[in-house]
Amino acid sequence: MPSRFVVLLVLASACGACGDDGAKPDGSMCAPLVIDSDNASCGDQLRFTGEYVDWDTDAAFCGIFEALFEVSGGAMDTTAPNGRFDLCISNTAAQTLLDITPSATASQCSTPPSSYNLPGIAVANKAVIGAGVLFSGRNITTARQTTFFQSAGITFDAAKAQVFVHVEGTPRALTLAATHAAPQAVVATAWAAGDAGHEVFFPNVDASAGTTTVEMTGCSIGTGSIPLAAGKITNVTVLAQ
Repeated sequence: MPSRFVVLLVLASACGACGDDGAKPDGSMCAPLVIDSDNASCGDQLRFTGEYVDWDTDAAFCGIFEALFEVSGGAMDTTAPNGRFDLCISNTAAQTLLDITPSATASQCSTPPSSYNLPGIAVANKAVIGAGVLFSGRNITTARQTTFFQSAGITFDAAKAQVFVHVEGTPRALTLAATHAAPQAVVATAWAAGDAGHEVFFPNVDASAGTTTVEMTGCSIGTGSIPLAAGKITNVTVLAQ
């Protein structure tokens, strides 16, 4: 793990990586982006770091320990007890996908004891990383999956994909192109029905196309095409400008 952070501040041109057409809701262009990127010891590669945490970590923080983040045929790292990971990925791809394999060990904070059985996909977006935003992904234990879907009035479908979106900045409504069940969001510390929050979840997403698009009105970074896979949670981090 790198022991020191090197901060690079660069003013980027307006909306070079914004979602939509680069315009704010009022029609004006996006504000210049300040890039605060720490490449540490990755050399000509890109440093990808962040956290992988429990579903209800807003109410009580809980990292997911020993989850494997792996680029197919490439870099890998296993999460620390606090859920943090840190690895070097391609600096040429606009988007790098990593497989997430959770540990079979029970969660550090679940009552009753339960494990994270759903594998995941992490979307490492070069523009989001370049904006200095840390990735934040989540998983849900088998026991919590039952109560969460019941409280949302949804029946979990293992033949569908699940999509989790972490939002940095001021939350605005998110949309997902693929068919899905009613979205859930965290505005403060608890999940409730909604499509705007600092965490947004799209349950039971039709994965037949293999991809879909996530969008947000106004300026955003990290929106656009994302992968889908049946029985997996796609984890995306978006910056709302």
